[in-house]
Amino acid sequence: MPELPEVEAKRRYLAANALGRKIDRISVPDKRILDKTTPTALSRGLKGACFTDAERRAKYLLVRTDRNSILLIHFGLTGALFFRERGEPKPRFSKAEFYFEDGYCLHYTDPRLFGKIALYETTDDDDIPEIAKLGPEPLSRGFTFKMFNDVIRGHKTTLHQVLMVQELISGIGNEYSDEIAYQAGVRPDRMTTSLSDAEVRRLYDKMKWVLKQAVNLNAELDGWADRFLIPNRGKDGECPRTHDKLTKKTIAGRTSYFCPTCQK
Repeated sequence: MPELPEVEAKRRYLAANALGRKIDRISVPDKRILDKTTPTALSRGLKGACFTDAERRAKYLLVRTDRNSILLIHFGLTGALFFRERGEPKPRFSKAEFYFEDGYCLHYTDPRLFGKIALYETTDDDDIPEIAKLGPEPLSRGFTFKMFNDVIRGHKTTLHQVLMVQELISGIGNEYSDEIAYQAGVRPDRMTTSLSDAEVRRLYDKMKWVLKQAVNLNAELDGWADRFLIPNRGKDGECPRTHDKLTKKTIAGRTSYFCPTCQK
């Protein structure tokens, strides 16, 4: 599932291509992608409108309009955005299409249909249930070490699990939880109660570093397999530092990878 860096990359893509364009019509080839709305209601709410801003909150994309509404997009496992000019072939698995008056179109594709699109007639994020329950953004300046330490010290569970609780820290999922633990040199299966003060501090610093680096790289880490764990996760994956085979372990139902040598 796309995590904070991937959704931020999608936000930048939409902002660079779709903002300020007037919507001429909307097509929803597969209405199963809609949540709490219908194709007719979506069209009525957005026809003639413009997208004015695009924001990311955790793993959600919030697209604001000049009609005081918010288009909420969750990408599920396979959701993606494609911007096409008139005459260009439509991308496969297109589930929702926003056609602009200048001939361009923004396609939302989703082969597995785990994502969703909803329209909220509000400008207040807290009016959206999915957003209101989220914890702080890990990259925000307001998310201090004290807040992070309180999260870690206040929950008796594994490191891998606590980093992924969206109500505590928003936007981190399975892969980036592994990456943060790897960069900090801490096993993801460690209990939070076993972490030293120095390890908690290192985890906080590496969380900020990992997410900033991934955002700066547009979430494309495959070319950095010598530096990051994520491109090496999977069968026969090796540690970028020691080249030891990574250990695969199921933690609370989620598959985690770590280096048994450099993570303690």
